[in-house]
Amino acid sequence: MKNVLGSGDHGWTRMNADARLGRSVVPFDLRSVFICVHPWFSPVHRSRPIKRLLLLAVLLLPVLVHAQRTRVTGRVFDQATGDPLPYANVVFPGSTVGTSTDTVGFFRLNDDQHRDSLRVSMTGYRARTIALKGAVDQGLVIGLDPMHVELHVFEVRPGENPAFAVLRQVIARKPFNAPERLDAYHYTSYDRVRFDLNHFTDRIKKNFLLKPFDYLWDGIDTTADGVRYLPILLNEREEEHDYRRDPRSEKRVVMGTKAYKFFRAPRIMEFVEDMAIEPDINEEQVTILDRSFPSPINSHFQQYYRYLLDDTLRACDGYICHRITFRPKHIGDAAFRGEMLIDTTSKAVVRVDLAFSIEANINFVRNYWIRQDRAPVAEGPWFVRSSQVIGDFTVIENSADMTGFFGRRTSTVSDITIGQTREEAFYKQVDPVIVQDSAALRNDAWWRTVRPDTFTVEERDLVTRVDRMAHDPRWQRREGLLHLIGEGWQPLGPIDLGNVYTFFSTNPVEDQRVKLGLRTNDHFSRTWRFAGHLAYGFGDARWKGGLSGAVQLNGPRRQRTLIGAEYLDDMLQPGRSASLLPLDHVLTSFVRLSGPDPRWYLRATSAYVERQWPAGLAVRCGSVDQRISAPDVGFFRVLEGDTTGGATVTLSGVRLGARFAFGVKDLDADYTTILRGLFVPRVPIVSLEILLSGGGLGTNAVPMQRYRLKVEDRLRTPPFGYLDIYAEGGLIDGDVPYPLLHFPNSDPLLFNDVRSFNLMNFLEFAADRWATLQLEQHFEGHFLDRIPLLRWAKLREFVLAKAFLGSLSAANRNGAFPLPDGLSDARDPYVEVGFGIENILKVARVDFLWRLTDRDHAGALPFIVKPSFYFRF
Repeated sequence: MKNVLGSGDHGWTRMNADARLGRSVVPFDLRSVFICVHPWFSPVHRSRPIKRLLLLAVLLLPVLVHAQRTRVTGRVFDQATGDPLPYANVVFPGSTVGTSTDTVGFFRLNDDQHRDSLRVSMTGYRARTIALKGAVDQGLVIGLDPMHVELHVFEVRPGENPAFAVLRQVIARKPFNAPERLDAYHYTSYDRVRFDLNHFTDRIKKNFLLKPFDYLWDGIDTTADGVRYLPILLNEREEEHDYRRDPRSEKRVVMGTKAYKFFRAPRIMEFVEDMAIEPDINEEQVTILDRSFPSPINSHFQQYYRYLLDDTLRACDGYICHRITFRPKHIGDAAFRGEMLIDTTSKAVVRVDLAFSIEANINFVRNYWIRQDRAPVAEGPWFVRSSQVIGDFTVIENSADMTGFFGRRTSTVSDITIGQTREEAFYKQVDPVIVQDSAALRNDAWWRTVRPDTFTVEERDLVTRVDRMAHDPRWQRREGLLHLIGEGWQPLGPIDLGNVYTFFSTNPVEDQRVKLGLRTNDHFSRTWRFAGHLAYGFGDARWKGGLSGAVQLNGPRRQRTLIGAEYLDDMLQPGRSASLLPLDHVLTSFVRLSGPDPRWYLRATSAYVERQWPAGLAVRCGSVDQRISAPDVGFFRVLEGDTTGGATVTLSGVRLGARFAFGVKDLDADYTTILRGLFVPRVPIVSLEILLSGGGLGTNAVPMQRYRLKVEDRLRTPPFGYLDIYAEGGLIDGDVPYPLLHFPNSDPLLFNDVRSFNLMNFLEFAADRWATLQLEQHFEGHFLDRIPLLRWAKLREFVLAKAFLGSLSAANRNGAFPLPDGLSDARDPYVEVGFGIENILKVARVDFLWRLTDRDHAGALPFIVKPSFYFRF
């Protein structure tokens, strides 16, 4: 099948496309032609030589034309690793005919002229020129040698790599070439993001979810390299950008936004928004898909990259430019591969190509490529004028046939004005992103005026198809099934039925528990929300339930006001984190490992008013009334020396809450809410809650004040990944029964919880003054990627430490409600440490945890191994 040439051919391999079926793939040769025309050469026809010659020319014409054509197919790969090379340049030298390899390294190139050679090149690799046979369809398998050998040569010679001198000049000129040195500027940007399903076969048409929708497949097309794709989503956005240097202010005004899709997918829309973020190579680190990449013009560029400076200058967009190629210093590093064109006069980057592929420890990415074109304004600074992004995503990155999708983004910048500022009130707005009230309501006529180009035929067809799918009842039923599996709720018109995973569970108090819940959805109202549930425990023979309602009032500039109320009569578990499985989830019945399983009855009513700002600020004020009791005999209480049972603890008063995370959308002020999303916010999250109880709504309410504050943040620590920080502190002022004390989040369950103490049991510690600190350093494979046998698995390592410090006042330690056995304060800090491996099969994490203190407590486990599951890049 293959004819492997010797070392003199520089390692590339030639393979005949006809699989050795013959020296030529021409379907007939000249002898067959002469046999066909043989009667014309008989003596009978010798009198008509001109006619014979004309006919002979006509018969030979297809053969001659075929002989002139050049057809080449093949695959390009990394000679060192064997990995396919996407987007390599393949051209016929001396012509304008060329192409690029696809995402798995394949190409096809045709020309009507005879070509005797083929040239293959790619950033960071030695170019190859291959001799071609004439009049033969040829298949080639071409290996390119990485240029790290040449780069290494530069390092060992006296002096230094000549690219370094150019890069130092670029870095030194960054402040002058950056737009931020201007007093003010304004520009308009248009972004278009499209997702295409790719690498699928006809079997997908028989899939239960998609089988009825024949019209969906009308949009199938094929790339030049033979990859089938189907556009399924389109999003466009028009924005205005304003900058003022002193006092510094940056604002984005969203003038219009529109999404064409047939599925509800908030995570996908997060992905769309992340692709629309323009990376700034003037920064030290560039964040893409929640991963940090060092900029190729980073101040410490030698630490991350190997560079090669072309020995000749070239023309680029009217400038004379240096060309510098770069690649990661170590295989597997989260760093770019690409090239820069640098203006020799201003030392500004005219064009930059950034790419990473399956070699980088990033999930679900076959390849990712960014191109930015820059141009200066008269005042000197350079602006990004246009950019392109192409991503190839799939579940299994190194499979060329696994179904995935292309993500494509194009962006253009126009109407740049320098030195003009807006009115002061505009800059004083807190919101960094200002969304016009009419942004989502723009009509087609408006969009036609702002688009820099018209929709392609594919894109127009996509708009028609997705609209038809979105209104197809058959698809709506299937989408409901997907939400039932993923979220546990089944849509039934304007009502959702669920959560199916809580329909049945068991616990020590209720024994067997059944539950049914209902809630409204967008088909009922986008303004009003109602929810309720009814449950029954067979062990305690007691009904439980809850009912809640809320109305959302939209104000100007995307400000929202929520007014809500709730009644709840159900069970609670002290010290249970909101990020754990729901208390009545069916799995909770089976996954507890150690310690007690306390459950109390809670009867609560509350009402609140909350205001949310797009700047990332939410404030809530509300009333709260709670009555907590224990099963069977209730809480024990000491009165005049006698201990009695049946006591109920009552709390009634006002609760104030606030949360701030600059620029984060849809933030609420509930202190216990866990922010969930595809990407972690790039800013600290600060939450505050104040509870004032006594008198008010409850006649027997405990007089007390509780204050608590927490901060969550992620610090990038390149090249060693990132550090997650969680810190909380609080105090309770007043003499309170122990059910109202603070219980640290505990997790004695089988699965790891990142915000809990995973070796602490429920009701093990309590405090009225406390502090919690949790640190997790994620190395993102920095060390494991250095091990060749493990690199392919893309495993990532991390270490962690968690501590809790809490104390009890004498009055609360020896109060009227005696502390149950095993419950104490933590004057000496409780500490657990561990390490772990994450990204196992891209969705799993395993923690190895040690408890360092209080190991003599009843039911305490000194060591445990816990799994958990998640989705992230």
